[in-house]
Amino acid sequence: MVCSQLNYQIALTLLSGFGIASLRPLLERYNPAEIFNTPTRELLETPNVRPSCIQAIADFKDWDRVKKEIRFIEEKNIKTFFITDPTYPFRLRECADAPLLLYARGELNLNPEKILAIVGTRNNSQVGKRFTEELLSAFQQHRDLVIISGLAAGIDTIAHQEALRNQLPTLAVLAHGLDRIYPPINRRLAKDIIDQGGSLLSECRHGEAPDRFLFPRRNRIVAGLADATLVIESAVKGGSLITANLAFNYGRSVFALPGRIYDEKSGGCLELLKTQKAQLITSATDLLYWMNWNSEMQPQSASSKKSYTHLTEEERNVIAHLKDGEIKHIDSILASTGMPPAQLATILLNLSLADHLVSLPGNKYQLI
Repeated sequence: MVCSQLNYQIALTLLSGFGIASLRPLLERYNPAEIFNTPTRELLETPNVRPSCIQAIADFKDWDRVKKEIRFIEEKNIKTFFITDPTYPFRLRECADAPLLLYARGELNLNPEKILAIVGTRNNSQVGKRFTEELLSAFQQHRDLVIISGLAAGIDTIAHQEALRNQLPTLAVLAHGLDRIYPPINRRLAKDIIDQGGSLLSECRHGEAPDRFLFPRRNRIVAGLADATLVIESAVKGGSLITANLAFNYGRSVFALPGRIYDEKSGGCLELLKTQKAQLITSATDLLYWMNWNSEMQPQSASSKKSYTHLTEEERNVIAHLKDGEIKHIDSILASTGMPPAQLATILLNLSLADHLVSLPGNKYQLI
């Protein structure tokens, strides 16, 4: 029998217009069952909660829809992940617009060590297809790497297929309920993903069909779940650029495959590179290097032999907080060094000009 808390978790997702931003203050005080069973006057005492949200909870009556979803979950052996659950994807929980509840088919762990999102155009070229194939073939030895995409036609489909071919776990995020597969041509691929240990994931309840507004919401899950997002061919406008920009705004690493300036399929990638939102890569080695996912390629091995005696005490302090070779966001360096932002910015610029570190897209830095 499904846990009774799930009834109330689903009910929270049915409150039209109220997501995690509205409900977070309540969830910090109460579990979902308590939210629906606590007197309204007491809920109103919770700081930073709109009265309209409390009223929507008090007025909620759609328990029949909740029961239908529970029946579907039980019949289809669907797994659920509520935002306060310890099994909820921790990377996604960090995002301000994270879904309250996720539905999954399959057995894949949603908190693996490494996750790479691969996205791109539905109308890929042979170059894009070949690069995706070669990239994932090069990842064969990285069995702890999960490949995530959106099960769309084109690059998404190729990424999932090649992940399976190279025995890499893969996760498909859907823009509809788990009672269907879109596009229908990928039904076999969806089955193969589950059969080979992957999962299908969605925030949509069963019966929800793919709709225009659901695809950007799907894209935020892809971006939020991943450590890094790689764009392989994209027009200037489209879902792949939405995903990349979301990943950049979440403070995640973004990579792009360059292309010819007059090729429409490369316009989006070139825009990401031009605006310094993405790091240029041309091989799996590049990505492994920048993500520090291959110990044999860590740039820190070379920098560890450098002498920093000629640097100022403040510069050596910054270097010390980058010694582990990780890619670090400027906010992390600020927190660890305690320096004023203006002083840190000057030091980072000087160290970059002196070839001690490299500045990466998204205000990130790494020793070289």
